[in-house]
Amino acid sequence: MLDTDNSSAFSNCNTLANSMGYLTENQVALLAMVKLATVEDWRKRGNGPVYIRFGSNFLYDIDDVKDHLKSLTKQRSREAILRSI
Repeated sequence: MLDTDNSSAFSNCNTLANSMGYLTENQVALLAMVKLATVEDWRKRGNGPVYIRFGSNFLYDIDDVKDHLKSLTKQRSREAILRSI
């Protein structure tokens, strides 16, 4: 029997994706504290984490999200290091 309650279906999709090692597009937006439209923009421009299109869903492998986060790491400038001493 299919669940017609959207919030329940949304929750089930998140749970299933998470159990397989993926985040949903909504979860990535929540993690980044941005609007869903921003994640969509990242995807369209190729700026965000690598994604998988499965049916009408976009899924993000948790390891790919971690790699993307690491790629955003900023190094402190020499001047900032000297100021902190």
